[in-house]
Amino acid sequence: MMAGNDGRGVDVSRPAVPVTIVHEEHLGHRTYAANLRTASLERPDIDAEWVPVRYGSIPSPVDRLPLPASVRAALAGRREVRRGLRDRPADVHMFNTQVPAALGGGLARSKPYVVITDVTPLQYDRMADGYGHRPDRPGPVRWWKHRVNRRVFTEATWCVGWSSWAAGSFVDDYGVDPARVAVIPPGVDTDAWRPPAQRRHTGVRILFVGGEFPRKGGDLLVESLASLPDDVELHLVTKTPVAANDRVRVYDDLGPNDPRLIELFRTSDVFAIPSRAETFGIAAAEASAMALPVVASDVGGFADIVADGETGFIVPHGDGAALTTALRRLVDDPALRRSMGEAARRRAVERFDSRTNAARLFDLAHSCAPA
Repeated sequence: MMAGNDGRGVDVSRPAVPVTIVHEEHLGHRTYAANLRTASLERPDIDAEWVPVRYGSIPSPVDRLPLPASVRAALAGRREVRRGLRDRPADVHMFNTQVPAALGGGLARSKPYVVITDVTPLQYDRMADGYGHRPDRPGPVRWWKHRVNRRVFTEATWCVGWSSWAAGSFVDDYGVDPARVAVIPPGVDTDAWRPPAQRRHTGVRILFVGGEFPRKGGDLLVESLASLPDDVELHLVTKTPVAANDRVRVYDDLGPNDPRLIELFRTSDVFAIPSRAETFGIAAAEASAMALPVVASDVGGFADIVADGETGFIVPHGDGAALTTALRRLVDDPALRRSMGEAARRRAVERFDSRTNAARLFDLAHSCAPA
């Protein structure tokens, strides 16, 4: 061990940097923030304070005004962000998504800051149909929002995308200097998400995990099952009501990191997520860590997770025939499933380990601190 190094690559001799981390409390981002919080405890050079944004935790007389729900939520979020930044002064600000950074205004930009996101606003607008999202109509409101978001991104010390897809939008859509853009995916605990020595069951089990069944392409997967051999089972983890039968098992009570969910990954043979719209798809990274070949669609950040033809297959979104063909190749060839799964595990350990990626993020935060 080198002097000043704790064995994990952290320089314990440098002073701790006060960092305020502002994070939205949406489901996927809540899990991400929880993982970062755990990782921060292993960083003596980071003194982290946390500001959750729930869009309503601080009451105000404004809430009684007859305003649109979206306006009330934005005002509530602004109160939460600004109070958090005032109550937790720091040398560096970190924002998980650009929304709280925009709501914080000049106070948010008063310190060097890092913006992290899985999708930029313009990317979200482009996949609006898949998410049931209605973009602003052309006009002054849309112009003003884009101007605010552009300022948030271009004035950030670092813009961090969960994927190359998101990172590319910083540059192409908002004019951010590529030298200030990084790709750091959300991590997977590759120790907890570890494959079994051997999968002991007959037939082939295909696993799907997605709360929004149609958007995630679950219906396409069910249709594909009819063209696959009779010993293939489909295991669906979803909140959407789906009819079960002898070949389709449905689980509607499993949350992120639930031990029962991890066991489902451990006892499956293939993971499929043929989304019509997707920003990142952390479940595909978890499947990779569990040494499952992954069949995913050509949207969002899946291209970073799945090396087409090496760790699984990328298929055109909405193309049921292409999905069936990819699944059939994996179902018919146990050796291919095994080799792709092993390659997926190696890729996950190299690119998606939670401790490694959290360390990279905190290193960026440290680099922002005034000398």
